[in-house]
Amino acid sequence: MFKKSTTLLFVATLMTIRAAEAALGPETAAQMQYHYDTTASDCGGPAEPAHHCSGLLLRATKPSPNYHTWHHSPNSREKGGVSFTYLRADLPITALAADARSGFSLHPHMERPRGSLAYQVLCNWPTDGDTWTRDRQGCGDNSTTTDNERFCHEQGIDTAQAWIEHFRRTGDYKQQCAFDGRQTRGNERADSFAQALAVQRQYASELPFPWNEVIVQAWDEEQSQHLPIQSFFHVEGLSGALEQAQADQKDWYATYGTYVPIIRLKLPNDAEEKARFSYHPEEQAVPAS
Repeated sequence: MFKKSTTLLFVATLMTIRAAEAALGPETAAQMQYHYDTTASDCGGPAEPAHHCSGLLLRATKPSPNYHTWHHSPNSREKGGVSFTYLRADLPITALAADARSGFSLHPHMERPRGSLAYQVLCNWPTDGDTWTRDRQGCGDNSTTTDNERFCHEQGIDTAQAWIEHFRRTGDYKQQCAFDGRQTRGNERADSFAQALAVQRQYASELPFPWNEVIVQAWDEEQSQHLPIQSFFHVEGLSGALEQAQADQKDWYATYGTYVPIIRLKLPNDAEEKARFSYHPEEQAVPAS
């Protein structure tokens, strides 16, 4: 009798887990759409930038048998900063950096699962920041230019208008400055992030790339299982994109034994369209049920 009861309890528990995983996919797609559509100016005060509760942080990746896609590239590890794109409905983004086809998204800081890593945004760029050869974790001076590209506020550039005037003078995205988003900025953080978004909204036609760049502080790879990964995404219509996301999903499951859904991202064709997020059971490489 005891063995039968134990078996029934195990089966019931397993069915509950699988039902929860099956629901996780549609819920994640809806959650991502909600955050994308939410265009907050801050998340409760001047020290709470908009990315804490709205928009999506997407890390573009490419699977490899030599490393986990959620680990750092050699360049990211060396400089201590990891590049993301911040996607939101009020930003005219029609492509991701470097012809990206897949990657992963993070839960917004305020809504990440309990016990997950608390990541920190260090800075953000209204367009591609050419961060490969910059100091200050990818937020500072570009070693390929003759100027010293300090943080924007260190140069007296505190508004979107001031940023674009500086950009017009140089005409070179490698000489642009980053808006500082570090915690040490305190009550300046929300406005700093908002000004970078304003540049992209108001002056998109003058920017050289249709994406932005956000630098997140490199996390401890030994704690990667606690990284608040929300989804593995693939861009609709791009060759090999789904297969890349499936490789990532299988790798995560094999490594940590947990299910992260694959979400399809349909990017806008122009500034008038909006991105769409959807879950498709047939695209999952790891069964959710």
